[in-house]
Amino acid sequence: MARSSTPPSSTPRGWARCLDNVADVLRRGAWYPIVDEAGDKVVLEVRKKPVRISRMDVAVRETPPDQWSVVIRTGVLRPTLGSREGEQVTTTYAVCPHCHERQDFGGRPATLKCTRCKKESKVDWSETC
Repeated sequence: MARSSTPPSSTPRGWARCLDNVADVLRRGAWYPIVDEAGDKVVLEVRKKPVRISRMDVAVRETPPDQWSVVIRTGVLRPTLGSREGEQVTTTYAVCPHCHERQDFGGRPATLKCTRCKKESKVDWSETC
């Protein structure tokens, strides 16, 4: 993945979410606006900066997200995500479609209200990241 010199656009050409193999640069479960496309690459706006990435490394959609993405943590949990003795480790979280905030949840909620931006949206249970 490389930084691109293309300036962010005000009108996204679509939205992209990373696949598991690129979760180091993009937040798993978060949808990013596509600001440019060239061949097999897309340029995403990530924290107000353009990032060029292979189209094969992202899922693409035409419309902005309006539902929470559910992310299942895989691999080794970082110590900051671990639990204290007697507490359960959280293995899933949701990503707000509006502000990309990660939020833990219990059960299988139909909707969640973001603790950061305070917007309430449905949870997309049709697929997990």
